[in-house]
Amino acid sequence: MGGNIFKDHASPIVRENIRPTLKKYIEHLGYIFPKKAHVFEHFYPVGSVGKKEVSGDLDLALDFKHLFDGKPFNNEELRQFRIVPDEWEVLYKKIKSRARTSTDEMCKLKAFLKLLSYPICSEGMIHVANNKTTHGNIFTMFPQYDYWGQRSHYVQVDWMIGHLPWLQFAYHSGESGVLKGMHRTQLMVAMLSHKGYTFVHLKGIKEKATQEYVAETPDTAIDLFNKLFGDLEKEDFHNFLRLHHFLELYSSKEEYEQIIKSYLGILKTSKARIPINLQGIPNESA
Repeated sequence: MGGNIFKDHASPIVRENIRPTLKKYIEHLGYIFPKKAHVFEHFYPVGSVGKKEVSGDLDLALDFKHLFDGKPFNNEELRQFRIVPDEWEVLYKKIKSRARTSTDEMCKLKAFLKLLSYPICSEGMIHVANNKTTHGNIFTMFPQYDYWGQRSHYVQVDWMIGHLPWLQFAYHSGESGVLKGMHRTQLMVAMLSHKGYTFVHLKGIKEKATQEYVAETPDTAIDLFNKLFGDLEKEDFHNFLRLHHFLELYSSKEEYEQIIKSYLGILKTSKARIPINLQGIPNESA
């Protein structure tokens, strides 16, 4: 999800080592935050985790509702996360003062995740790319494990925090071969952008003109796509090839070409592989 942030240290992980690695990862977080150990039991693997023989990293979704047992960011639970409430308040206000489009809740969560990274790193097992932390992402690195114990390799483990049903939809990967889940998702990004909407991975879909969210669940997102493009079903969002087939079949030639040019520009910026059926098509940023 977050790209190869720890490229000089992290390695891909084979499927049979994912379960023991995640088990140790969750156990270690419980050791760091004993009063909050139950939170990390709600991690839900998304993307391609476990679907291919080898995964580049591990993407874990966590529903925001599981972070706090009481009111979000209350002092008692901040302390249970080993965060000093006054420090969180200062950082939250600093982030808010610089925010241009982030909501108040986004600023609060970003401040929380920034400060959370320090106790996570304190035991030395988990590394955090603190400068990459967002209002819903933490990017970490952890030793790989197999059923006999710790191995010499590390793996990148990314957190996505938000509404779990949306995260499952946004980070879904049904790809095979060399394509990744981002190939399908970024096509959705290009399709929506062409119609005046922004796809926000952690939150939903918002209208560019008003900055208001118009879809925050998979069902409302599919309804919006139906309104904008035609009669799509949930299965049409399974992977890039299915979604591209629908776009090619039901869009006008002009609209299709504009969307694909934008899409290829996104892939170029991301340094991602171009799907074989689109290779040779020029993009607008070339």
